[in-house]
Amino acid sequence: MDKNQAIELIKKLQDDPLLYFTHCLKIQKFGTGELIPFALNEVQEIMHYMMQRQLEEHDHVRMIVLKARRFGISTYVQGRFFRHAAMNHNKVVQITTHSKAATDVMFGMTRIMEQNLPEVVKPQLKYSGRRDLHWGGDDGGLNSQYSLSTVGGREVRGSKIDYLHCSEVASWSDGGEDYLLGLLNCVVQGFQTEAVIESTAQGVGGVFHDMYWDAAEGNSGWEAIFFPWYIYSYYQKPFNTEEEKETFRQELGEDKRYGGEEELNLLGQSVSFDIGKEEPVTFEITLESLNWRRQCIKTQCQNDLRKFHQEFPTTARESFVTTGRGVFFIDNVNKMVLQAEKRQRETPCEGFHIPVQAWRERGGEKYIIEAMEDGELQVWQRPHPKREYRIGADVSEGIDVGRDTDWSVAVVLDAITMDEVAMLRVKIDPDLFAWQLASLGKWYNKAKLLVERNNHGLVTLKFLSDVHIYPDIYSEKILDERSSRSARKLGFHTTVKSKPLIIDYLRELIREDEILIKSPKILDELQTFVNLPNGKMAAQPGAHDDCVMALAIACFGCKMFPGVPDYNKQVNRRHMKPELKFFSPSAL
Repeated sequence: MDKNQAIELIKKLQDDPLLYFTHCLKIQKFGTGELIPFALNEVQEIMHYMMQRQLEEHDHVRMIVLKARRFGISTYVQGRFFRHAAMNHNKVVQITTHSKAATDVMFGMTRIMEQNLPEVVKPQLKYSGRRDLHWGGDDGGLNSQYSLSTVGGREVRGSKIDYLHCSEVASWSDGGEDYLLGLLNCVVQGFQTEAVIESTAQGVGGVFHDMYWDAAEGNSGWEAIFFPWYIYSYYQKPFNTEEEKETFRQELGEDKRYGGEEELNLLGQSVSFDIGKEEPVTFEITLESLNWRRQCIKTQCQNDLRKFHQEFPTTARESFVTTGRGVFFIDNVNKMVLQAEKRQRETPCEGFHIPVQAWRERGGEKYIIEAMEDGELQVWQRPHPKREYRIGADVSEGIDVGRDTDWSVAVVLDAITMDEVAMLRVKIDPDLFAWQLASLGKWYNKAKLLVERNNHGLVTLKFLSDVHIYPDIYSEKILDERSSRSARKLGFHTTVKSKPLIIDYLRELIREDEILIKSPKILDELQTFVNLPNGKMAAQPGAHDDCVMALAIACFGCKMFPGVPDYNKQVNRRHMKPELKFFSPSAL
C-alpha cells in the first residue's frame, strides 16, 4: 500500500467508526478465546447509533446505561474510546471499574486491540504500563493516552479527561460517589467529549440508582438508556418441534417457579429504540425468549426468580430489586410494576401542573393552574360523578435542600375498588399545599381528606379548615390524660402504634391483590421500604417513603369510611361544583 492509499484509508476510518471496528480491532470470542474482528451485536449497534446521535445534537455524549448481563456494552465503549485515542491528537481516555480483576480483564482487551492493529493505522507507542498506553508526542506523534483504574485507587482529580467510561458503578464500594464526582469534574465540558456510566443494578439507592432515575425523568443533562434482556438474540432458545412450542404456549403462566402469571404477562411485551432510521428498532418477547428465560432461571439463577429480575431485568424498575429486608412482598410488587408498565404504554396517565391559588366569582369557586418546576398531578381516572374517593396526604417541610428533599404527596383512591386514580407530588410550602389539596378534594366529589398532622401537616390542616373551609377533613378523638376529657383533632397522627397498623393493612392489600397501584413512584418506594435494624419500618437510607405513607393513609381512609357500592344512585350535580379547570403543561 503506497502513501496515498494509506492516507485515503485512514480518512475512511476516521469518517466511519464501524469500518474501524471491523477492519482494525480484534477481540476474543466469548467462550473460545479465538481472535475475531470486532463486529457489533444488535445491542452494541443501538448503543453506537444513540451515542452518535447525541454527539451530533449536543457536541458531546453524556449517557447512563442500565443493562442486563453480558451485552458487551463495556466492550463497545472500550473499543470506541480506543479509536478516539489512537486516531486523534492530545486525547485522554480514562476507564474506571469496580474491581482490580475487572480492570485487569479490560486492560487485557485493550492490549489485544493495540497489538493487533494493522500497521497502517498503528500509532507509535511511547509507553505501555500495567494499565496505561501512551502514544508518542515527538515528531508529530499523537500525544494521546489510554488509562484504566479501579475505584478507590489513585486519584485523578485535576486531570484532563476527554473520554470517561465508568463501569459497573452500582458495585462501586464506599466512597464511590465522591470518586465518581472527582472523575466527572475532570471531563472537559463540550468539545465532543464523551462520558458513559454503565452498570447492572445492585438494589435500590446509591449514586447509580439516583443518577439513572434523575436522567430517566429528565432532571439532569444525562440521557438514560435501559437495555432489557430480551433484545439480545443470544437470549433465545428455539423449540425442537412445533408440538413442543404449542405445549409450552398452553402451559405458560402455570408454573410459579417462573413467576406464574408474571410469565404470561411477559409474552408480547416490546421495546423500541430510535436510532435515526425511518422506523424505530423494535424487540418483542417471544415464546423462544421465555423458553430461554426458564433455562436461565434453572441453571444460572439457581431457581431464584428474584436473582433473574436483577441480573436480567425486563423493566428498569424490576432491575432495582430490594433485599430480603423489604416490608412488602417483592413478587407482588414486581407484578404490579409489569402491569403498570403495560398500562402506561397502552393508556398513559394525564400529567398536569398543579393548582396553587384560586379566585372566587359569582356562582362559586373556580381554580386555576399555575406552572411549577417541582410538582405534578398525575391522573389515571378523572372523577366519576357517582363515586366516592379518599385522599391520603403526607406533608413535607417544603424547603428545597437538594435532591434528598422530601415531597408533599397526596394519593387519591376509589373508595370501593381501591384503585389509585390520581397522585399529587410536589415540593411546596405547607400552606400552599393546602390550596392544592382543597382543589383536588373538591374536584374528586369533595373527597374525604386524611392529612398526616405530624409536624408541618398542622399548618396544612389549619389552612384547610380555617381558610378554605374544606367540608370533609378526617379528625381523631383524643383523650386528655390530665383532664380526662376528650376532644377532636384534625388529621391523622402517625405514631409508633398507628404506623404499623396502616402499613400492615397496606401489606395485606398488596398480598391479596386487592389494590391497584398505578404510580411508578409509589412502586419504587414500595421496593425500598424496609425493616430497619432498630425494628422500625421506613425507607432504606437514601430513599423516600412519602408516597408509601400517603398511600397507606388513603387505604386507612377507605377501610374506616367505605364507599357506597351503589353506582346507580342519583347524585345532585350541585356537589360537582366547583370544578377544577385543567390546562396542559404545554399550554402554560
